[in-house]
Amino acid sequence: MASPSSNCAPLEGVRVLDLTRAVAGPFCTLLLGDLGARVIKIEEPETGDETRHWGPHFVEGESVYFLALNRNKQSVVVDMKRESDLAALRQLAVQSDIVVQNFRPGVVERLGIDYASLKASNQGLIYASISGFGLTGPDRHRPGYDLIVQAMSGMMLASGSEGEPAKSCFPVADVLAGQFACQAILAALYERRTTGRGTHVEVSLLESLLFAMTFHSTACLLTGVSPRPLGTNNVSIVPYQLLQCQDAPLAVGVPNDRIWRRFCDALGRRDWADDARYSTNQRRIENRAALIEDIEAAMRQRTSPEWLEILDRHQVPCGPLLSIADIFQHPHVLARHNAVEVDHPKIGVVKMVADPMRFLGREMEYRPPPLLGQDTAAVLNEILGTDSTAGGNMKGNCHETTSTD
Repeated sequence: MASPSSNCAPLEGVRVLDLTRAVAGPFCTLLLGDLGARVIKIEEPETGDETRHWGPHFVEGESVYFLALNRNKQSVVVDMKRESDLAALRQLAVQSDIVVQNFRPGVVERLGIDYASLKASNQGLIYASISGFGLTGPDRHRPGYDLIVQAMSGMMLASGSEGEPAKSCFPVADVLAGQFACQAILAALYERRTTGRGTHVEVSLLESLLFAMTFHSTACLLTGVSPRPLGTNNVSIVPYQLLQCQDAPLAVGVPNDRIWRRFCDALGRRDWADDARYSTNQRRIENRAALIEDIEAAMRQRTSPEWLEILDRHQVPCGPLLSIADIFQHPHVLARHNAVEVDHPKIGVVKMVADPMRFLGREMEYRPPPLLGQDTAAVLNEILGTDSTAGGNMKGNCHETTSTD
């Protein structure tokens, strides 16, 4: 791994071999690519990553789902049914700093691209395995999809309203697993600077979600009671939810008693600040139903934009209920340049979401998501030093990888 200069991206000179597909793994390697690593994405012949075929939105035949997860990567087609392609893949792996994979348990061992096989030729290799349920345990062979994990983790029952399980609108378990895997990889890279040795890290979707729900999980471990769903309410803070105004709901958060007093002033109800029913957060929790009824009776007297202005003036945390289309037209989001443009080889200009990580004094570089196999010849010839024919005679698919959607 090269030592980056102060003007380089943080992971400049780091090579990542991306053996993942669907969501969790590609989200991990998306983050590494945004940080400047060179990410070589391995795809199967003809079909590639299945997200290339996920709708409902396509632009010039390219899936928006795939575009969202695969910028700053190169696409190399490898047919894992061909021994020559597997040999090339192994060579790529031993010449990489990082390998990220989400094959089903046992597949990488059979293919000879497991950590034990590769580290013999690359002691500094950092190898990350992402799976639905982990590499051990009775469920390790089960397909690990985000939907399944959201249901099993308790998240669906703890979200939404009483009697109505709620699924997150995006694959939250996948995204969290990808984030945690990236964090583990970065820690391993840091450790390697002093030890010179790589390591094998693993992250599962289920454990990522359990850990992300740390308050709910810990409360259940200590009390034996699963949290009941409260809609947009918060079990620990009142009020901390959507509150109905004259025209629409407004999100309002009152996390401590200082802000509670300011909130009372904003509503013109200073008497509530000293009301024994509402004077402390614990008392507000105990009298939640009556309090919210009183608050909404007051807030229904004005529109949400009026309350937004009043609460802002009183420094009470609040925000409007917006659609995704609305937020990308919001003045703050426009000022922060949260949408960026890349020049795609087939589509032309493509708008994408900017990475939230920012390094002051540097600009994040964004390269367009690749077409299927567009870098096969160039990458293999450069890295392996041969006129490789990997991916040639492409017939059929390799069905032994597992999506962790």
